[in-house]
Amino acid sequence: MDDDRATNLPGAAHSMTTRVIGGGCVGVRRLLRAPDVDVALALLAFIGLLVDRVISRGIRHLTPLDVGLSLLASLPLVLRRRFPLGVLAAVVPLLFVCLAVFHPNRAAVGVVMLLVFTVAVEGGRVRSLIVGALMAPVVTVGVLLSARRPSPADVVAYFSLVLGALFAGEALRARQALGRTVAEEAARQREALAQHRFDEERLGWAHELHDIVGHALVAINVRASAAAHRGRRGSGSDAISALDDIASASAQALAELRSTLRTLRTTQRADPPLHPIQELPDLADLIAGVESAGLGVDLKVTGAPASLPTTIGHAGYRIVQEGLTNVLRHSTARRAMVLVGVDGGSLVVEVADSGQPRSDDSPPGGHGLRGMQERAAALGGSCEAGPTDGGGWRVRARLPLDGRGS
Repeated sequence: MDDDRATNLPGAAHSMTTRVIGGGCVGVRRLLRAPDVDVALALLAFIGLLVDRVISRGIRHLTPLDVGLSLLASLPLVLRRRFPLGVLAAVVPLLFVCLAVFHPNRAAVGVVMLLVFTVAVEGGRVRSLIVGALMAPVVTVGVLLSARRPSPADVVAYFSLVLGALFAGEALRARQALGRTVAEEAARQREALAQHRFDEERLGWAHELHDIVGHALVAINVRASAAAHRGRRGSGSDAISALDDIASASAQALAELRSTLRTLRTTQRADPPLHPIQELPDLADLIAGVESAGLGVDLKVTGAPASLPTTIGHAGYRIVQEGLTNVLRHSTARRAMVLVGVDGGSLVVEVADSGQPRSDDSPPGGHGLRGMQERAAALGGSCEAGPTDGGGWRVRARLPLDGRGS
């Protein structure tokens, strides 16, 4: 156990690190998308436009018109993520006016880069392409309005900055979309896995209830029929004995049923079951009950390991129980054979009889056979059932002992 824990430490550390990093990234994204950030960016743009003016001409040349134009060009940035195209369309003409009046070249380019970045992040690829195409003449006009000696190099330089911001926003949008897709797929896989586990558990409990109730009712039916027959023949003591057997069989079935239902209601602080889980060592009691119902059973155990995983031992017990129940219900046989052994790394369980199908009943092969097959398949094994060459019926199951069911 200590080795297993040591082996799993790197994986646990990696998982914890991933969660911490993922949580940090989510926190940063939420912070960047907060409304206060938009207000801060608008204030920063306002200050940047004025500082650009002061750097180029000096603070003495700063006029109230410059302050008013800077405020008008910066204020719409508060709504940049709610109306990205509308803010871009409103701010660009205002920036043209600012460039014509007091030439805040660098700050104006920064504001435009922020706006096209927002348009790309909040929109789609088609919108980004359209905005990118429109930015070429916009940047050209801006250079013509602001530069003392306009040159193609200035146009190319400023356009490259704006286009780079647009591509950065598009890349971020694509990454966010991919992250959402991966998260949704992971959520769907977790939901599907949880549903699969729930279905498997529900199927397992359905098998348990079917085996408990079905075996008990068949045994009670056989004994009740025998009691009625003996009562008609006047054998009162035999009828009373059969009724005692019925009471004993029903009490045992009720105990198993209560234990199963109690297990279904358990939580993390589960109490131990009222009735222990039956395994292959309990076959003697099962066979004794079947023999009291009038069916003789020959049990042969060859090479079975002393200890088996609980799931394999319990599945083997239930398969034998269902096989003997089918013999009681569907066959005229008076004896049955049960074989338990190991063959090629698998536990082999076989139930066979040499009787004929009852004339008033259909041959076995309903829910009981399907339940045995599903039990075996859940453990990586197989279960086959069918008539034998010499008459009768045989059920044979193979359950791997490689630990898949443990």
